[in-house]
Amino acid sequence: MFLSDLRYSARALQKNPAFAILAIVTIALGIGANTSIFTAVNGVLLKSFSFPEAERLVVVNCASKSLSDVGVSYRDYLDWRSEQRVFVDLAARFPAGGIIIGIGEPERVFGRYVTASFFSTLGIQPQIGRFFGEDEDKAGAAHVLVISDALWRRSFNADPAVIGRAINFNGAIWTVIGVLPANFDFYGRSNGNNDMFLPIIGTFGKESFVNDRASHPCAVIARLRPGVSDREATTAMNTIAARLAAQYPATNTGMTVEVHSLLRDFVGEESKALLVTSAGAILVLLIACANVANLTLARASTRDREIAVRLAVGGSRWQIVRLLLSESLLIASIGGALGVLLAFWAVAAFNAIGAHVIARIDEIGIDVPVLIFSAGTIFLATLLFGLLPAWKAAHVNVERALKAGARSSGGGLARVRKTLIVSELTLALMLLISASLLVKSFWKLMDVNPGFDPAHVQTFRLRLPDFKYDNPEMAVRAVKELRRRISELPGVIGVGITSGIPLGRIDEESYWLEGQPEPANELQWPAVLSFFVDEDLCRTLGIPLLAGRMLSERDTDDTPPVVLVDDEFVRVHFGGDINRALGRRLRFKGNNEPWREIVGIVGHVTHYGLEEHARAEVYKPWLQVRQTMDNLDFHYLRAMDFAVKTAGEPNSYLPAIKAELRRVDNDLPLGNVATLEEKLRDSTATRRFNLGLISTFAVIALALSAVGLYGVMSYGVNQRTTEIGIRMAVGAQPKDVLKLILREGLVLAVIGTFLGASGALALTRFLSSLLLGVSATDPAIYLTTSSLLLVVALAACFWPARKASAVQPLEALRYE
Repeated sequence: MFLSDLRYSARALQKNPAFAILAIVTIALGIGANTSIFTAVNGVLLKSFSFPEAERLVVVNCASKSLSDVGVSYRDYLDWRSEQRVFVDLAARFPAGGIIIGIGEPERVFGRYVTASFFSTLGIQPQIGRFFGEDEDKAGAAHVLVISDALWRRSFNADPAVIGRAINFNGAIWTVIGVLPANFDFYGRSNGNNDMFLPIIGTFGKESFVNDRASHPCAVIARLRPGVSDREATTAMNTIAARLAAQYPATNTGMTVEVHSLLRDFVGEESKALLVTSAGAILVLLIACANVANLTLARASTRDREIAVRLAVGGSRWQIVRLLLSESLLIASIGGALGVLLAFWAVAAFNAIGAHVIARIDEIGIDVPVLIFSAGTIFLATLLFGLLPAWKAAHVNVERALKAGARSSGGGLARVRKTLIVSELTLALMLLISASLLVKSFWKLMDVNPGFDPAHVQTFRLRLPDFKYDNPEMAVRAVKELRRRISELPGVIGVGITSGIPLGRIDEESYWLEGQPEPANELQWPAVLSFFVDEDLCRTLGIPLLAGRMLSERDTDDTPPVVLVDDEFVRVHFGGDINRALGRRLRFKGNNEPWREIVGIVGHVTHYGLEEHARAEVYKPWLQVRQTMDNLDFHYLRAMDFAVKTAGEPNSYLPAIKAELRRVDNDLPLGNVATLEEKLRDSTATRRFNLGLISTFAVIALALSAVGLYGVMSYGVNQRTTEIGIRMAVGAQPKDVLKLILREGLVLAVIGTFLGASGALALTRFLSSLLLGVSATDPAIYLTTSSLLLVVALAACFWPARKASAVQPLEALRYE
C-alpha cells in the first residue's frame, strides 16, 4: 500500500515538474547545510579518540590565580600518582622536537617526552616491537624511543627491521624499540607532535627537572576509574593538592587541580563557533521547510476537487494524509540525497581549506552516524513541510469543493500561508543579523594593530641538536654565524632572533616588581609573557621604542641584567606613566634569578593573535640566558626563531638562507617556515572559515524567504484575479492595484522584521562571546539588516504586484 502511494506520488510529481524541482532543490539546500555541519560536529565534538574507552581519558592540570596555564611539576605528578584513588593510572608528557640525520635529508621531527605509563594509560599496544618500561625511564638509562607509523613509513619504508635500529636524533644515538599503531590518534592525527615518543627522565634526568617542585613543565593525562566522574576526580585531586600545599607551602600554596576530558582540552573554544554555525544550518532547514510547506499548500488547494472526489467515493481522511505525506517523503528523500551529495562536496572543501583551521580535520567525513543523521533529517523535514498541508487537504469541505472550481476553493489557506512566510522572514532576519554582527566583528578584528609590521618578513626556527650543541658557547656561536650570513645576503634589510616570534611560541613567567610587598608564595606572583630577543628583533619587526633604549649587543652575561617592558606592563604597574617605569627593577621566579633593570619601553605586540586580551610582555637579552643555567632557559638558545626582513617577496630568499645554513652546519634543516603575513592570516583563519559558513547560510535564508514571499504573493494574485478585475472595472487604477499588493506584502515583511529583530535580541547572550569590539545589540546592524530584508521583500512583491496591475477587467470577468 505504501509503495503504491509512492508510485502515485512519483507520477503526480512528474506531471508538475516545476513544483517538484523547486521543492527538491529547496529541501536539498536545507538538508545539505545541516548534513555538512553535522559532519564537522561529529568529527570534532562527538567522535571519540581512537583509544579503548576514550571517554574516560582526562587531562589533569594545575591552576593558580596568576597563571592561566600552570602545567604540573614532575614532583607533584609523582605524588599524585602515588596518592590518588580515582584514576586507573596517570602519565606525564613534555613537548619534544629535534632533528634526525643519517636517513636521507636531515628532517625536523616533533614528538613528546613521556613517562612509561603513557601508553598503558591510553590503552594501546605497539604495531611492532614494544614500549619502554619504568626501568628505561630513569636517569642514565639507555636511549630508546618509539616512532609513529607515519615516520616509519616515510623514513624507513615500513621496514620491520627498524626495531633495534640506531638513529641519530638531536646529536645522540637512540634505538628504535617500537612502532605505534597506524590509527594512533593523540590530539588528532593532523597534530604534528606524534612523530616519536621518548622517556621523559631518560632524557631530562636533571636535578632541576626532577626535583624542582616550583617548575611546572609537564602536562598530565589520566584514565578515570569506571563510575568516577570528572567532578568527583577534581574533588579528590584537590584534597591531595591541599595536603601538598600544607607540606610544601613555598611552592604549592594556592594551587588547585582541574580535571576535564581529553577531547574538550583539544577542541577548546572551537565548540562555540561550531554550535553557532549549527544553529544557522538549522534555521536554513526551517526556512526551507516553511517554503516547501507553502508550495505544497498552494498545490494542495488546486487539488481540492480531486481530494473531495476521493473522500466522496469512500476514501478516508487518513488515506489522504498518508498519500500526501508519501509525496512529501519522496520530495524530502530526493532532496536529502542531493543534500548528502552537497555534503560530500562540503567535506572536500573543509579538507582543502580547513587544515590548521578545524580541529581533527582528518576525522571529518561522511560515515554511518552522518548518514543516520541525514535520514533523521529527511524524516523530520517530511513532517515539518508535509504534515500541515496534508492535514489541511484531508479536511477539505467535500460539498463546497465539488461545487466550486479548483481556482477558488483554496482561499481558506491564505492565513496559514501568510503565517508561514512571516516565519520564514523572521528566521531569515535572525540569521542575517547574526551573520552581520560576525562580519562587523571580523572587520573590527582586521583593524587591530598587531604591534609589528608583518610585510616582507620571513620567519623560521633554528633547532640545534641537544647533544651536539651541549654548551651555550657552541649554540651562541652557531646562531650568531647564521645571523651574520643571512644579514649579508643581497636584499636582506634586517635579521632579528627571538625565543618566540609573534603568533608563535609563547612563554609565561611569574615575576616580581621591586618595591612591592612580596607574597610568601611565588604562585601568587603576577604573570607576564617573556621572551629572549637580540638587539635587532624590535627594529626588524617594526616594534616601536616608546622610551629609554633598545637592547644592545653589549647586554651579555658579563653586564648588568636588563629588560624591556611593553606599554601594557607600564599601564598595569605605573598607570601608563613611562617615566616612572624606567630604572625600576624586576626579577623572575627561579633559583638565583637576578634583578633586571627596565631600560626601555616598547609597544605592545599581539603574540596570542588579534583577538587576545592584552597581556603584559617583557623582553630579555638573549645573551643573558646563561645567567639562569640552573633551569631550562638554555633550551631557547638551541631553538631560536629568526625574523628576516627582505626587500622582495620573502619566500624567494629561502634557497639562499638554506644555502647559508648548510655552510654553518650541513645537518640542520629549517623549521616552522612561514612569513609573518601568513601567520597573521592563519591567526584569523578559524573565524574567517566560520564566518564564511554562517554568511552563506544567511544569503541562502534570505533568498529562500524572497522566493517564498514571491510565491505567496503570486499565488494570491492568481486567486484574486476576479476581485482585481472588478476593482478595476469600477474605477481602480493600475497604480492603486500595485500599491494594494505591495502594501499587503510589506505588512508581512514588517511583521517578520519585528519578530526577527526580537528573536535576534534573545540570541545575544550566545553571540556575545564570539564578537570583538561589537555589541550584540548594535543598532546599526539591526537597522541595516532590517532595511535590507524590507527591500528584498518589496522586490519579491513587485512582480506579482505588477502582474496584478496589468489585469484586464473584461478578460478577468470573462474567465470567471
